[in-house]
Amino acid sequence: MTPLQETFYSILGVGALVSAVLAFIAGRLSGHVVPLILLGVSVLIFWMSLLFGADLGYRAWQSIPNPPAEAFNDASPAFFMIGGWIPGGAYVSYWYGLSWLVRLYVWKPRVLDAILADESNGGDGDSASVETGNAYQPPKS
Repeated sequence: MTPLQETFYSILGVGALVSAVLAFIAGRLSGHVVPLILLGVSVLIFWMSLLFGADLGYRAWQSIPNPPAEAFNDASPAFFMIGGWIPGGAYVSYWYGLSWLVRLYVWKPRVLDAILADESNGGDGDSASVETGNAYQPPKS
């Protein structure tokens, strides 16, 4: 691996991990303002890790003795400065969507609370303890 790859992957790995955690947390929160702020910060962190990873990677590659000519073709930091939000937005959207789907289909706190409340009543099938969440459905009899 070249010094560019070693530096770039280490910086991008840390930035991607922090960004994924923030996006996953944003997917678990309710409301609009706080999740949007977390998603914006997450995109910014991923974007900056791309930019700094490429910039510092090229600097590390250029500082070795007798660097190859490819080490001085450092146009990618400029590309990441202008268009780095596109891969950042896609990456954050993936983690946010995954968290949202997990919250929707796996972690069902209301259903779990209803099941636990029904079991605490002795499992007698009391329909008053189970909330269906549908206002137009008549209660079970």
